[in-house]
Amino acid sequence: MELINGREAGLMVEKAAADPRASMWNLIGNHLRFLRKTRGLNGADAAAVAGCAPSTISRIETGEQHLTDKQAQKIDKAWNTGGILTWLIYFARRASDPDWFKSVTAHEEQAAELRIFAALHVPGLVQNEDYARALLESGREPDVERSLTDRMNRQKILTRPNAPDLWITVSENVLDWPVGGAGVMRRQLERLLELSQLRNVVFRVLPRSSGASEALDGPFRVVTTPDGPVAFCEAAKEGRLVSETADVNEFRNRFERICAKALSESQSHDLVQEKMERLYGPALA
Repeated sequence: MELINGREAGLMVEKAAADPRASMWNLIGNHLRFLRKTRGLNGADAAAVAGCAPSTISRIETGEQHLTDKQAQKIDKAWNTGGILTWLIYFARRASDPDWFKSVTAHEEQAAELRIFAALHVPGLVQNEDYARALLESGREPDVERSLTDRMNRQKILTRPNAPDLWITVSENVLDWPVGGAGVMRRQLERLLELSQLRNVVFRVLPRSSGASEALDGPFRVVTTPDGPVAFCEAAKEGRLVSETADVNEFRNRFERICAKALSESQSHDLVQEKMERLYGPALA
């Protein structure tokens, strides 16, 4: 089990269990610890049952990692829980999660491919610093500087060795909405054009002339890791992780249907260039 460096009455002290009020996933981690301790077991005992490392059990119990279906099923069977952990996972995946973005970044770090659709603003993975700051300040982020640093650090995955393939489609509205003013928007659109030249990036624009489509339902992303694909859909201040295979496939198909109405890569490049020059003025010297 993962332990805090320190001693209390001669014994090592465990990290605090996840706060069950914070999210369904935290409730699962908290209840896992309860089930383990009521059986007089340690982390290594639980890990042997779940088929994982003791450190994984520790991270699940503290809310740093999610319990998987296979792990839950093994524990439910061995401890005769009536299937409680499996059922909790079922409902956790269908609930909004206030800590959902931690899951997003964890999956991004392992991603082999990301497919992102954005309806109203440039996605965080390809924002420049001024654009990101304007969004954070307008959203009344309590610690703008820390959030800005975190957002910029996320972008390192795009240029790492074996960088993930990034398929990004944005609505034309993203290009017209002057976040941070003309100068900030011009630099942001310049960054999009630069990124679109990378071998691992496919950038396209969905024009307003495409009419009604699933794009109007809001932003989402599909992230493929070595463990398989998951999807994320988001709303103001909350979001949801989708991991059921059929549901993830539907988000992947939705992305393809949106892209079927999008401009080609070269047409998208030309539209960004035209908007940049017509709406936001010439480049500053």
